[in-house]
Amino acid sequence: QQPTQNNNTMVHVTKTNFLTQLTDFLHHLPTASFIAIDEEMTGISLPGSRQRRPNKIELPGERYERQLKGVPERYSILQVGVALFCKNPNYRKDRADSSEATENNNEDDENNASMIDDREEEVLTRNKFEVLNEGEEEDGDDNEEGTTNGDEENSTTNDNEEQSEYTSRIYNFYLFPSGKSDRDREVTLSPSAVKFLLENHMDFEKVFREGIPFTTVERATYLKNRYFEKYNPKKEVQEQNGKENGSSNTPRKNRVKLSRVEDISFVARTMAGLREWIDSDNSLQNPLAGEDGQAVAVAAAAEATNGNAAAIGENNNGTNGTNPNGNGGPNHQAEGTSLVLPPCNAFLRRCLYETIEDEYPGLILEKAGTDQMERNQIRVIRLSPMEKKRREVRLRQENWDNLLHDIGFTVLFQAISDACNGKSFSKEQTSRFLDGLSPELSTSIVAENGNGEQKTGRKIPLVIHNGLHDLMFLLTHCHNASLPESFEDTKKIIRGYFPVVCDTKVLATEYSDAIIKTGKTYLEELFNTTCGVNGDTLSLKVPPVVNQDGKSQGQAHEAAWDAYMTGCVFNALCNRILESKNRPHHDLTLERLLHDSSHSLLREWVGMNMIYMHVSLYTIDLESSSGLAGLHDPLSRGLSIDTTFYVSGITKSVSTRDIFQALAYGNESEDEAIRLLEYEILWVDDTSFFAGARIITTNDVTTTGLIASHIRNKLYAGLGKVEILPLGDYFKNKNDDVPETCESGGIVASLVSVATKPFRVLGSVLGFGKRPSDDNGSSEGASKRRRLN
Repeated sequence: QQPTQNNNTMVHVTKTNFLTQLTDFLHHLPTASFIAIDEEMTGISLPGSRQRRPNKIELPGERYERQLKGVPERYSILQVGVALFCKNPNYRKDRADSSEATENNNEDDENNASMIDDREEEVLTRNKFEVLNEGEEEDGDDNEEGTTNGDEENSTTNDNEEQSEYTSRIYNFYLFPSGKSDRDREVTLSPSAVKFLLENHMDFEKVFREGIPFTTVERATYLKNRYFEKYNPKKEVQEQNGKENGSSNTPRKNRVKLSRVEDISFVARTMAGLREWIDSDNSLQNPLAGEDGQAVAVAAAAEATNGNAAAIGENNNGTNGTNPNGNGGPNHQAEGTSLVLPPCNAFLRRCLYETIEDEYPGLILEKAGTDQMERNQIRVIRLSPMEKKRREVRLRQENWDNLLHDIGFTVLFQAISDACNGKSFSKEQTSRFLDGLSPELSTSIVAENGNGEQKTGRKIPLVIHNGLHDLMFLLTHCHNASLPESFEDTKKIIRGYFPVVCDTKVLATEYSDAIIKTGKTYLEELFNTTCGVNGDTLSLKVPPVVNQDGKSQGQAHEAAWDAYMTGCVFNALCNRILESKNRPHHDLTLERLLHDSSHSLLREWVGMNMIYMHVSLYTIDLESSSGLAGLHDPLSRGLSIDTTFYVSGITKSVSTRDIFQALAYGNESEDEAIRLLEYEILWVDDTSFFAGARIITTNDVTTTGLIASHIRNKLYAGLGKVEILPLGDYFKNKNDDVPETCESGGIVASLVSVATKPFRVLGSVLGFGKRPSDDNGSSEGASKRRRLN
């Protein structure tokens, strides 16, 4: 059950409403406390990879080279869901009195105070800024309550109603290449992915017809720089002065030379018609001439061009300019008076352009339109100085809007990255960017703290759920179509764009309480557990969605709704962690944890920059750049490389149950660190496996050594003469010492791991029941695996 699904709707963003929603998004981005994203792709696995069972012991770098790298390079993003979670000012207001009482009754904790800077004033300033922004965007008249439309209904307060800590704005961006350039990415569809998306109501027609383009950040920067070079104020003044003086700064090379009598006659006849139109058009000199002056101009030009010319006045529907929707169509908003010259081929049109520009540099020349006939004609426009200025402003804005359409989603990608990197956004800077007056969305903030160290602005965390693929897909679409060969290089690029990443899958499986860890941790189930009406007393009051379009409801496996669920789950899990760690002093809120706490505290409490890896013994650490024998990432779920062993030389009759009994026998009399151990067994083949122990208590050197010795001794005692190799030594020797049972591809390419669900052994072997007898004959190994599935 999703308690808010029937009430919360989202905005679907396509080419049609892209600029409107881009403005709204950029307006609210600086107020976000955290950003959640999710994506829907055309495929998530390479052809044939589903036939091969995932290998849990395979190093992340090896899996990256073998499979992960190729997926985002081959397939495409169809939807990107983005959810902004902003502090709810009403929540702070409702809790003000109780928070003040708690503060007066509780003593300050010195250790916590040293980790957290008191920046309450900054938080309040951001909240006020958010309220101000919410008020400014209303379409109706302001009232005393500050709520004027349906969007604000979710944030209106009821004195007796519990308020959510955050509000949310969610956007569902449809992506598809523009098809305008050879640079565009080809779209490959996986049949299984398409089937899954259709079952979950993906609107492929909307994707293909209205999808927003995208490009790389480098290409977007080049296009913006080219635009601002074209519209450089100094350059415009120089070109204008040259035209007024009848000269050009750049002399034309290879001018067209006519040789055919027919061509010479056509150009002469057309120029004669143009001169008569200019001489007879008195509407600019005499404002009262109006339609009479234009009629004279039309008649003169038509006579000179055998009836093929047409003049258009300012009060008529002309076809000057371009459509700001970015489709190259006409913008029916004429300025001044214009004359459409008779149709001709490209050679003659070039000759006319050169001749008219030399003889009448003050006139404006452009294509007459977009249909077959108009594409072969030239429109000549004559403007007053005021009209010319108005036209220049209009065309500049239209060209900038078209450029934003061409850059498309990459504008959002860069904006999110800037916010995550702590860059500063202002209303003035955002307006200048949207008006085409600045290529930059934000500015860098570098200040010194009290210790003289440089400090950037407030970095907004990016929240994902099992989102390694999501991050790499963003790189192949907005950074470079090809990922680096090294996984470590890819991790560095991810951190460059998003320095603070939180994965709710890691948060649930490694940092949460027992209720969450032992339950199902896929997104929808986590949302129901932590935010559902049937949840426990710690269930989250879900944030309302304040930018509802009133037309579409969220559902699972739709990118924006999944992003919303991800943010809600993050909020709920963090609150549960804070509740368990913050009992003596209830002054540490999620807001202060995210933005005022130390780097080490975020790593320790919520696993910042740790990303879940599917069916793997490892957790991806974006901050790790070195490790033992290629092992750059830590083992997952509390497993340690020092307490995990490769065991070989066992008999085929040994089963997983036998191994657990050997490890647990007699532990009731051991130290607490031993009694609370959790074990995991990963089979390599019928005669070798990996055994690991999760350390529940403090992970110090003495405890780790004690546990390592315990595991060795128990395995030797229970299994007899076997070879036990620490995991670190295994990685050092795996290329030189490949067991005979492995295939020629090496051990990493041939391992078939099967993991049992970890369970706790408390002092005695409980829950094993009667040991089942092993199967005999050649099927013995297969039966052993079946019991683990």
